[in-house]
Amino acid sequence: MNTNGPLSGKRILITRGGKEGERLAAQIEALGGKAFVVPMIAFRAYEDPNAHEYLKKLPEYDWAVFTSKNGVQYFLEQCSKSGISCDRLYINWAAVGKKTAAYMDKCGLKASFTPSKYTAKDFAAAFLSSGHSLKRVLLPKGNLASSEIADSLKKSGIIVDEWIVYETYLPPESREKLLEVLKWENIDFALFASPSAFRHFKAVIDASGIDHAAQRIKMAAIGPVTKSAVEEAGFTVQVSPDEYTMPAMLSALCQYVTRV
Repeated sequence: MNTNGPLSGKRILITRGGKEGERLAAQIEALGGKAFVVPMIAFRAYEDPNAHEYLKKLPEYDWAVFTSKNGVQYFLEQCSKSGISCDRLYINWAAVGKKTAAYMDKCGLKASFTPSKYTAKDFAAAFLSSGHSLKRVLLPKGNLASSEIADSLKKSGIIVDEWIVYETYLPPESREKLLEVLKWENIDFALFASPSAFRHFKAVIDASGIDHAAQRIKMAAIGPVTKSAVEEAGFTVQVSPDEYTMPAMLSALCQYVTRV
C-alpha cells in the first residue's frame, strides 16, 4: 500500500466483484487506500421462454444494441449453444459505452455505433439522428435493465425486441460479509457502479437494522441513474464523475479527498 497516495488512510467499500473488483481494489491500494471488496451483484444466464424466437429471427435484425459486457457475453453464449456463428450474420452492432464496445471487439463483434455519452437517453437520441437505417433492432439485456432505449426507438416507428439474456442477483455470501465490514471496518466511502448494486446494499442494511452505520459513509456513484437511486433512498452522493467510467470515478474520488 502506498501510504503517501491521495487516498492514504481511506477505507473504501467496492461493491463489484470478479476481476473488475480485484482490479479496482489494486488501483485503490496503489493510491494509498484500503479496499474491501463485497460484491453486491452477480450475474447468471436467464432462460427466456422466447429465446428460440429471437434466435430464429436473428437474420431479420439490422441492428443489435448492447448496454453492457454481460449482455454481450450471455448473448454470445445463447448463440453458441444454438450453433449460430455471429460473423455470418448481416447485423450491425452498437454499444452504449466504450468498455462494452471494447469487449465486443475482443469477442469479434465490431461496434458500428457508440455514442459520445454513455446513458440510455443520450444513446437513443444519437442513434436516431445518426443517419443509419433503423428498421428492426434487437436489445439483448439483463432482467433489471431499463427499457428507455427500446421505448425511444419504438416511438420513432422502429421495431424493437428486448431479449433478457441474463439476470442480476445478490450473492448470498455477501450479506454477512457486508454486515461484518460495516460493523468493524469504519468505511469512509462506498462505490456503486449500478442502481442494482446500491439497491441490494440498501436492502441488506435495512433488513439488518444497521442502516445508521451506513449514514456516515460517503457515497460515490457512476452515472445519473445510479446517482438518482442513491439519492432517492435518502443518501447524499459526494462523488459522481462526469465521465461514467471507473478510472474517472477514481480520479474524482482523489480530487474530492484532496479538496475536503
